[in-house]
Amino acid sequence: MPILTAVTSDASDASDASDASDAVLIHRVSDTVGRPRSRPADSFVLHAPLELAARAALLPYCHSRYREVARQRIAEIATRYDEFAHPVPEPAACCYESPAAAAQSLQRGVTTGDLELVDEAATWLGRHVPPTELPRLIADAVVPSLAAAAHGSILLYQLQRVAPRGELTGELLRPLAIELARHPDWNITWPTEVVAGLAPSTPTMLAHAVRATPRLGRPGSDFIYPLMSQVQDCGVARQLLARAVGLSPRDAAQVLLRSAAASMLQEPTDHAPYGWSHCLTMPQAVLGIAHLCADPTFAVAVAATYVVGFRAALGVTDLAEDWAPPQTTLDVAGALRHQPDHAVPAVWYAEPDTYGWIGTELATRASVHPDAHLAKYTLACLDAAAQDRDASRLYLSAAAALVAYWTELDGADLLDIA
Repeated sequence: MPILTAVTSDASDASDASDASDAVLIHRVSDTVGRPRSRPADSFVLHAPLELAARAALLPYCHSRYREVARQRIAEIATRYDEFAHPVPEPAACCYESPAAAAQSLQRGVTTGDLELVDEAATWLGRHVPPTELPRLIADAVVPSLAAAAHGSILLYQLQRVAPRGELTGELLRPLAIELARHPDWNITWPTEVVAGLAPSTPTMLAHAVRATPRLGRPGSDFIYPLMSQVQDCGVARQLLARAVGLSPRDAAQVLLRSAAASMLQEPTDHAPYGWSHCLTMPQAVLGIAHLCADPTFAVAVAATYVVGFRAALGVTDLAEDWAPPQTTLDVAGALRHQPDHAVPAVWYAEPDTYGWIGTELATRASVHPDAHLAKYTLACLDAAAQDRDASRLYLSAAAALVAYWTELDGADLLDIA
């Protein structure tokens, strides 16, 4: 897709942009979402930049018949975001001698909880640094943070894959950076005590550590900070992972992301939409930007903490290495109109030469559905399947499980209600 000249617009223009090109529409919505609001973010506002990035990435793979519905979902993000609250005042004009200096100022503001400083630095970075360069500058400040529901890494990861096409503005960093600064003490810290002296480990050691996760249950909340604090504060994360995370992000991804996808498939569906979906999207993002961190091993430890944190709080099933679903008589197209009992086995046993079609079908269903987490998770599964081809059916089946979950919850096929 060609890179277009940036277009500025207000939210009403974005929601009425049905005749605009995809790139112009997405850029207009990006311009709206990049303006922080005067109230602390709720779940929708917090996820809006991530939802926009995910929907933008899925749109090229959506069936042509449903593209206008998918585009409308993107436009609706701007409308809802603008209705949430008035934008904050524009920050005072500032001048940094270099992107590195602005990034240092941003990190200082996040650490001290200085919202004004954070917005000044984030605004400067968003206007002076290409979005694809932002992850390199601020990954170390973002990766440990559990503030903003620990979603900062997802934005940086998605900027690398969507921003090169020209649709997303770097100012998407602004609202998320402010949320990071609201809770400067919400961090994963245990790895700082051990990673410097870590001996090399193996994927097998990490897999054993994940499978050994104890069942602690929910600490009174399903929010990210309590779930991860639970395994950090009681020492479980350090005990399980300190000797298991001394491996490359690529090798760690194979273990951690497969475990996350297996959790979607093998665990009950109670936590499918917001628990097991995050169990994949969060570590995937951290590992995807780990090479930009001063110490990639620290990022591996953070990613592993996410998987252990979700499994400790929400897991009730021991993950089986040789798991496979029972067969179904339905084909994939028919099975995706049903609950996971049919959708998962239909995809699991599909021929590999149909994976491209299956990916398009899943992308289409996620694109037309209003749930942001479904869009994020489907994209994460498609990315994981492309990067770990030996486990393609695992990731495609996991995506099908969440699509079917929503089909069952909505009481209708996702395409029928589009």
